[in-house]
Amino acid sequence: MNLVLPLLPNGQQLLSVAFGIFKCFGFIPFPFDCCTFALTPSSNVRSLLHLPILQVSFYLTLFCIIMSNRVNFFFTGLQILSLNDIIKYGTLTLSVFAIFIDTVLQRNTHRLMWEKIALIRLSARKVYVERFTRYYLWKFYGYLAVCAFLEAQVLYLAWDDPSDLAYWLVIMILHAFLRLRHLFHMFFIDTLKIHLQKLHHDLVDAGEYMADLVEQPQDTAVFRAMYAQSVDRLLYLKSVYGQLWELSDCINRNFGWSQICNFTGNFVQLSCDLYWLYMSMKWFEATQYKVVIVITLLPSTSIIVLLLSSAESCLGVAASLQSALLDIPMGNDSTFRKIIYRFGLQIAQQRIRLTAHGLFEINYSLLKMFGTGITTYMIIFITFSNDIKLEDIDDE
Repeated sequence: MNLVLPLLPNGQQLLSVAFGIFKCFGFIPFPFDCCTFALTPSSNVRSLLHLPILQVSFYLTLFCIIMSNRVNFFFTGLQILSLNDIIKYGTLTLSVFAIFIDTVLQRNTHRLMWEKIALIRLSARKVYVERFTRYYLWKFYGYLAVCAFLEAQVLYLAWDDPSDLAYWLVIMILHAFLRLRHLFHMFFIDTLKIHLQKLHHDLVDAGEYMADLVEQPQDTAVFRAMYAQSVDRLLYLKSVYGQLWELSDCINRNFGWSQICNFTGNFVQLSCDLYWLYMSMKWFEATQYKVVIVITLLPSTSIIVLLLSSAESCLGVAASLQSALLDIPMGNDSTFRKIIYRFGLQIAQQRIRLTAHGLFEINYSLLKMFGTGITTYMIIFITFSNDIKLEDIDDE
């Protein structure tokens, strides 16, 4: 066993592989070292070579092939179901292209995000970095393993029908891109969270240190040294919070429009698949349709819950900073009161949020929006399908 362990990849190597996957999908449109997780200097010409041109060409080619065979690709036996599939495929495809466009347009913001991470991570403690790496890798590779298993089940069930097999292969390719984009966003949310946790820990340490300061006689050299160090620590932590707020703003701007498109694709996919499930339970006796639809619902709902849980956890840590700051003993010292007052005012005015360009908050409240939208979609399509008769399906 001891001979095998050194051969296994460590956390940094597994994270490098994950970033290699992100880079292959075009999420990093500039020179970037996936081993050191740092920007690499380059000329403007070389930087342009990293734009996701090959990825866009692949999806354009796939789109042209599908359009040339759209009659067979979208044939389901019922026009309402064919329309449902067209809406689903069209929305997913538009989401992919919109994300590519946004990735290119926001590449400078993306670079700025990495520059800010490079400034902050130098002060990160090793225990926090290891905890973050382990936590994220479990989510990343665990989710990929579950998705691979579920998608393999779908392909197995559709294997006997070439038209269904082609349809699910294309949908699987589109889903792979969109779900990896969620995982990429989740990385930066978890990065922000781990630095907020460190800031919270440092605030608690500063409070304990200042509690010891109060017990020291004020006319001693030890008191003066501890006093000066306490002031420096509070000012430093205040500046760290400012840097973290700027990082959160970069994350929101970099992923804003792309996540609007991504969540829209998730919403339409879940709505269409739930409507398919309704129709299969009402009209089709074969259980294969029901099993396939239920399986396809699981990965999308899982990635949404994973992303929102990461966002909620990050926001929870950010919200706890205010109480940690107020627990710091100030005594009657005017300098401490002024620093803590301004620090608290900064937290109140520059509140860390995770949004999609201000259109909606990325937290559990998004689930309510999904539920309302899906219910509305289902009511509209079920109303249109009430006139369908069993003879219509048999004739098809």
